[in-house]
Amino acid sequence: MRIGELAEKLGLNPKTLRYWEEIGLLPPPQRDGSGYRVYTEDHLRLCEFIIKAKSVGFSLEEIKEIIFLKSSGQAPCGCVEERIREKISEIDRLIEDLKAQKKVLEELLRERREVPASVCPIIESIG
Repeated sequence: MRIGELAEKLGLNPKTLRYWEEIGLLPPPQRDGSGYRVYTEDHLRLCEFIIKAKSVGFSLEEIKEIIFLKSSGQAPCGCVEERIREKISEIDRLIEDLKAQKKVLEELLRERREVPASVCPIIESIG
């Protein structure tokens, strides 16, 4: 299939597929006599994997590492599990940071500031 067909099946822009190929995420497809890229079912499955991995927060670099491990004959699931644990920890930290930020914002709403300020006393009172 050509790039437009593959992109349509995946709901992607063809530029995305070219970019993935450029950065080594997708192996270069064969070209037909006219020079058009010809993608296989393997390309389709790999793109589906990339889309799923991105949907749960894996970066393109992380996905590339996983694909490299698989293509070099190694089982990538140990690496994936480690990355998932790291992502869960990162999410937990972000949740705590957001809770702290929410608390500060709620306090700012509760405490009206009637002091002179250069722009807005609410924000300028943040200590």
